Amino acid sequence: MNDYRRQRREEQLARKAETIKAFASDVIVKSEEEIEIDGHPYILLKNYRDGFQVEKLKERFSQILTKYDYIVGDWGYDQLRLRGFYASGSKKGFPSQSIDRLEEYLMEYCNFGCAYFVLHNLEVQKPEPIPAGLKRKNKIKKSERRRNPRPKNLSVKKRRKNQFWEESAYDGRKKKRQNKKLKAVSVNSERKMNNKGRHFTIRQKEN
Repeated sequence: MNDYRRQRREEQLARKAETIKAFASDVIVKSEEEIEIDGHPYILLKNYRDGFQVEKLKERFSQILTKYDYIVGDWGYDQLRLRGFYASGSKKGFPSQSIDRLEEYLMEYCNFGCAYFVLHNLEVQKPEPIPAGLKRKNKIKKSERRRNPRPKNLSVKKRRKNQFWEESAYDGRKKKRQNKKLKAVSVNSERKMNNKGRHFTIRQKEN
């Protein structure tokens, strides 16, 4: 049985490796600083604690990152995470996505002293336009959400409070029903007792 499980596990890992290889990006290191990813040039600006690893970058790189001016890769728990940043002064994205906020990002979201690298994208790609059909579907979904807004998620404290009041109300109704039943039973028993106590004597008329 163990051999069968081991064999299945090995087959799954092999299929996973083939899938990763099929969708992996083509990364070519031309020099210590010049990198080419899927035919586009990049400059390696920072390689802190040897955070730049070609094989992992091949697996993790996504085409959506090509729209950013800079790509930062940081390591945590033996996993490479990639994040895109825009150039300083760019009006794209949020202020937190500016390369000027890199130090803040590393301090707040990365493990202390973690290995990381910074790539400068020399050929920023424009994101592909969304097809008209998908845009229309998104608009319809947004309008439906506005018409039927979802109830906000209650906190655990509020849920417990509501649950407490629901249980209290249920107990109150249950006690009322029980009291009514007891009252009805007592009234019936009293009537029976009264009926038993009431008896008539037929007296004969005296001559």
